[in-house]
Amino acid sequence: MQALFTQKRNAHRFRSFSRRSRLEVLESRWVLSAPSVADVNICSTDWAPDFIDYLETENLGTGGYSIPVGSSAQLDELSWNNIDQVKITFSEDVDVQMGDLSISGVNTMAYTFDDFSYDSNTYTATWTLSNAIGKDKLLIDLDGDGLDPVEDYLGNDLDGEWTTSSSTYNSGDSTPGGDFEFRFNVLPGDVNASSSVNIFDLILANLKKNKDTSDAGYVAQYDIDGDGTITTSDCNVISGSIGDTLPAGNPVGISDDAPTTANISNFMVERNAVDEVISLWNAFDDAEDDDDDITYSVAGNSNSAIFDAVSINDLTGQLTFDFADNVSGSSTVTIRAMDSSGLIVDTVFTVTVNDPPVISNFSGSDQGEDRWTFSGTVSDVDDVIEGMVVTLGGILASYNITATVQSDGTFSVTDTFVGLTSGEATAQTEDDDSAESNVAVFTVMIS
Repeated sequence: MQALFTQKRNAHRFRSFSRRSRLEVLESRWVLSAPSVADVNICSTDWAPDFIDYLETENLGTGGYSIPVGSSAQLDELSWNNIDQVKITFSEDVDVQMGDLSISGVNTMAYTFDDFSYDSNTYTATWTLSNAIGKDKLLIDLDGDGLDPVEDYLGNDLDGEWTTSSSTYNSGDSTPGGDFEFRFNVLPGDVNASSSVNIFDLILANLKKNKDTSDAGYVAQYDIDGDGTITTSDCNVISGSIGDTLPAGNPVGISDDAPTTANISNFMVERNAVDEVISLWNAFDDAEDDDDDITYSVAGNSNSAIFDAVSINDLTGQLTFDFADNVSGSSTVTIRAMDSSGLIVDTVFTVTVNDPPVISNFSGSDQGEDRWTFSGTVSDVDDVIEGMVVTLGGILASYNITATVQSDGTFSVTDTFVGLTSGEATAQTEDDDSAESNVAVFTVMIS
């Protein structure tokens, strides 16, 4: 898999394939195949650049360490003690989100993520875990089915089927759909992948002590912290881990998929709005569990002051936002769904309570010879008023007249209104969040 990906990556270097419109993608595609997984790398946010470069130079991985495939080597114990990233490279540009991946283990049932990124030039998605992986058996499960699977920009679902220790090429069975389930093991200090940390691991590391990535004989697996040099610190980690073995059993994810999410859209309400109710059963799904077997929780709320309460009814799957009186602002809300096996997925969205702008003192004055001046004042407690555009309507609508709000909140426009009749002239504006103001009215009297 690594050799295949290296060829692809070199080809990608000569292409500019930043996200483009769907039309451009359609025009540039020669085949209509489903996307697949081309490579899996593990990495650490603490690994030195020299160490990562060494891995690539030695064809051991790109941006990290490429887990070997096609034999039992896929399950060889990884010896590093600070692995906190999983990088998955696809065969083509895809739409992939943080919640599309779950990582389950034996010692840690479900791993959580702090960060996610996607590079559309190399087709590589990176998940950063909340904590480094300790000794554990792990299963990656990437959604090729479910409510919102990984897919390409033609709508083809991920072709993800994979057989651990046997599959050698890109994932899949040539049919769109199917989760990518990929096993690997981590046992910090087990430099010779013998399934236990023992005195022989310590002897091997001591023999290479003080060698760095520029020295002949340097071995990346002995550099436990990935700082580019095999040091006493690495040997100390091994010494302190002697006797460690992998846990018994297998990750629960082997027979269970994490929930998936169709996400919840950002939304905005005006101050003192009535309760907003959202169906979580429509926003989440799980391959094994029914809707009412999933447990939902509010995992994050960055500005609770704008709510009197945020509650979830487990019987109906309804999420209710009860807004505080006379309070505006915005909050980033995280809703978590956990299935009966403890696997989770989060969806993050923004709730904004907005004070719409207010137009006052709207009036008009006859300047003679069909010329009129219309003016007023705009105020807004939570948005910048300067530059807002006021649209004149009512009997003025056919004249297509607008006015720009000044820094002091005033607006004024003088123009010729040939054929103006008596009636109601109106003025309205909106803020940067598209919240519309009141409709101010002035009665025009034509004698």
